[in-house]
Amino acid sequence: MKTTEFLDHVKGRLNLPSDYAVAKVLGITRESVSQLRTGKTSMGIETAMKVGEILQIDGHAVYAQGQIERAKKPEIVDFWRTISEKFSESFNALLSGSWSGVERRRDWSRRLAHAR
Repeated sequence: MKTTEFLDHVKGRLNLPSDYAVAKVLGITRESVSQLRTGKTSMGIETAMKVGEILQIDGHAVYAQGQIERAKKPEIVDFWRTISEKFSESFNALLSGSWSGVERRRDWSRRLAHAR
């Protein structure tokens, strides 16, 4: 989903009449909403978190999508897509209950050992 679609969904979910109202809800200026819509800027972390909360989706995904849209170099796009995909896979595994606490502890133990 693109930034403009996120904004449109917020507007629809809350039945807001204008981008000014969207700006108020998100705690940003009307000009910021305009810049988001035209691609001149991308959502900051706080705004992405608020959008995620309103739409009941993960704010990380909202933020990552903004970074993908903003990226100029293919390797940066790939970086953010990979992060987004990995996070999505992990999040879905946690929600499905397919990843037990024992597996999580083992995974963290491996990560800590690898970091040393």
